[in-house]
Amino acid sequence: MELVHAKGMMFAGFALLAWTALSFCVRMAMQGAPLLRTTASISSCNALLMIPVAFTFMPLSAFQPARSETFIYIAALALLMVATSRLTYYFAIRRIGPSRALPVATSTPIITAFVAAAWVGEPVTLRMMLGLALLAAGVTAAVRAEPSQDKFLPTDPKQRLLGWMSAGITVCIWSVSGVTMKVVAMDVPPLAAAAMIIWLGVPFTWMIAFLGRGTEAGETIPRASWKWMGAAACCQTVAVPSFVSAVHYTFAVNASAITALQPLLALVIAHTFVREAENVTVRLAAGASMTVCGTLVVLLLA
Repeated sequence: MELVHAKGMMFAGFALLAWTALSFCVRMAMQGAPLLRTTASISSCNALLMIPVAFTFMPLSAFQPARSETFIYIAALALLMVATSRLTYYFAIRRIGPSRALPVATSTPIITAFVAAAWVGEPVTLRMMLGLALLAAGVTAAVRAEPSQDKFLPTDPKQRLLGWMSAGITVCIWSVSGVTMKVVAMDVPPLAAAAMIIWLGVPFTWMIAFLGRGTEAGETIPRASWKWMGAAACCQTVAVPSFVSAVHYTFAVNASAITALQPLLALVIAHTFVREAENVTVRLAAGASMTVCGTLVVLLLA
């Protein structure tokens, strides 16, 4: 039993590393690149890589939902969780950098708890309120920290504010998607559901890119961005199966607690490799720590 639990924690660690690395790969890929087409290209690579992964671990029958409404949920998640939230998250990274976007974006369990309370009638508890208070304090500290010094990020305070707002929109989308994913997982194995959502999300991402083509007229994806786009797609492909495997081998709360450490790991990476560009300050570290603590309060004190 202990060996199985350790295996689950190991997979959760893989997911933590992959999701954290994803943010920095996106940061590099977005330098001088058009947002919509770059996002669509990363999602396309991710979808291609998911094909061998999904069919290696899942039989064909796993991709056949028993309930017709599951198809509607999968389509909605493809539009929201893949096409829309990746766009808003990548936009946030492009405006404020990964070490500032992650403390907001990874606070999903707190918002999910309130969404579940409103949607399926789960009770609002004291730990939820405490977690929300820590989240609010952490985000406030992070927002008030000195901005990133990355030369590729905007210096206009209004543009940075748009980045923070985009990170907030992302966490709301992820939270609603998380509750919806639970409904889908009752009918389809989680890995199969994730694969179908990713595959169906690709047409939506390209539809958004096509509709917004006028805003990116004349822009091309730099050659230097492609290797980082491939790396970002690999990170996404590793993260999803790893997290699903972690939940299979250990308790979901344990896996979620490990992956909730992304903001702190991002600060370590930023301080080690891009210290001057990311400008990791004491206030930013304190804000990230409080958002992580808020998330852990909700997860571990259930």
